[in-house]
Amino acid sequence: MRRYALQDMVRVRQHREEQASEAVARARRALLEAEKALAAAQTKLEDYAVWRVQEEKRRLDALMRRMLKLGELSDVRQEIAALREHEFTLMDEVKRAEAAVTEARTHLEDARQRHAQAVRDLEKLLEHRALWQREVAREDETAEDLELEEFSRPKHPEFEETTYERN
Repeated sequence: MRRYALQDMVRVRQHREEQASEAVARARRALLEAEKALAAAQTKLEDYAVWRVQEEKRRLDALMRRMLKLGELSDVRQEIAALREHEFTLMDEVKRAEAAVTEARTHLEDARQRHAQAVRDLEKLLEHRALWQREVAREDETAEDLELEEFSRPKHPEFEETTYERN
């Protein structure tokens, strides 16, 4: 049987489809990791916010029960400000994690679209190859029929082809 002229292109497109499929799988894993990181950052922030409020209350209550030294109230205020500043840092981490999730989702969608295009390109070529194979099969069948006709034609002088010479 004859070789399909575009077989090398079929292999290239199959390879591209496989690569696109792997890219989708990697993008899915990246999205899952980004979502896990976001969940962890949110949990850390929530836990810290609860702890910070309790810690502020504890420190302020400790000040209320005794006589204060000079500058002690100012020191506690600075410590409380540092605790709140750390909470803002954790909020920034959550925002960065949310941005990473958004980016990972976009990347996954892009990878899915590239994979879908690679599948369409491959299917188009495979459909062309199937049409070509049917055409080749039909041509081979026709050739076999003609060969069979020539082989089974009666050998009678009336049916033989006559050749004429030119003068």
